[in-house]
Amino acid sequence: MEILSASGELAWFKLISGPDPLRGYQQVPYLAWRYDAPGEGIVEVFERSVNRDSLQLDWVFDSSGRNWFMAPSRVVRGLEERGDSAFQEIVCEIKDEDQEFCVAALRDFDRIVGFLGCVSSSSRAKETS
Repeated sequence: MEILSASGELAWFKLISGPDPLRGYQQVPYLAWRYDAPGEGIVEVFERSVNRDSLQLDWVFDSSGRNWFMAPSRVVRGLEERGDSAFQEIVCEIKDEDQEFCVAALRDFDRIVGFLGCVSSSSRAKETS
C-alpha cells in the first residue's frame, strides 16, 4: 500500500477491504502492518486519521506492539472480551450478521485512506519544494 510505504520502510502488511471473494458479503475492513523504520511523527497522523468527525463508527489505531493495527473499535472490543485468537471468528461473525455495519465501516475506511493519502501527498510536496 503506497500510503503506508510513504510513511516508512514497510516490512509487511495485511489489508482486508471490500467483498468476501467466496460469498460476496462486505467484510469488516482492517489493516495490520509493521515498519522496519517508521517515519517521524507518523503515529500522530494515523491517530488523527481514525479520530475524525467525518467517520460514522469508532475506530482504533494501535501502535503499541511490534505490529500496528487499525480497525473498527467493535472488533477490538471483541478481542478484549474473547482474546486475540478469536480475531478471525469475530470479523466473520460481524460479516455474516451485520452487513450494515460492514458497509458503514467500508465507507469510513475509504475516508481514512483518503485522509492518509492527502497527508502523504502534502508531505511529498513539501519534500520536493
